[in-house]
Amino acid sequence: MSLKEIKAHQQTFLKNQKARTKSAMYTIQGIEISVHAGVFPPATDTKLLVSHIKVAKGVRVLDLTTGSGITSIVAGLQGATGIAVDINPKAIENAIENFSRYEVKMNTILSNLFQNVPVEKFDQIYANGPFIEGKITDTLDYSCYGAKEFMRNFLINLKQYLKPTGYAFIVLAEWSDMDYFNKLVSENNLRVAWIDKKLSDDKCRKYNLFKVSL
Repeated sequence: MSLKEIKAHQQTFLKNQKARTKSAMYTIQGIEISVHAGVFPPATDTKLLVSHIKVAKGVRVLDLTTGSGITSIVAGLQGATGIAVDINPKAIENAIENFSRYEVKMNTILSNLFQNVPVEKFDQIYANGPFIEGKITDTLDYSCYGAKEFMRNFLINLKQYLKPTGYAFIVLAEWSDMDYFNKLVSENNLRVAWIDKKLSDDKCRKYNLFKVSL
């Protein structure tokens, strides 16, 4: 798909999500969750991220884009505790409901990434944000738009929140601005490694998972 086609697809998908008025059920890695209206649903990028979450009991995680909470649930069911963050208040309510269902020990914070998160060193940090630029008129738009600011905010704050022995996962699309991402990695003296890729169900879009460490 061309970039123009990608943007059109994203716009249509976002429009459909804004029009959704009822909760929907999704199953990720055998875990069934409810996704409320007004909350961006887990898709290919989410599936890629959660497939690589491996934690030991007692590990502390920071899920910066929790949405309906599936990423935190996957970590929590393996014994992790931590903080789940989202900029969308509807997502926070949704995540709390799903956490209760699976009895995972995650606190929730309404925040634009690290903005309202108390400083703590985490073993693992997860981020799965927007991939393109666009006009933001409500909180659901942050799911698709504001990619450069998202990458900047994420990478410049990692040292404050990541343990020296820890790492962060971030999902980027094949059409993400990788030059900008790599520039930020270099400026902040971070290390990055490509981990895996996943194609959308229609085989038209590719997503990449990167591991970032200090």
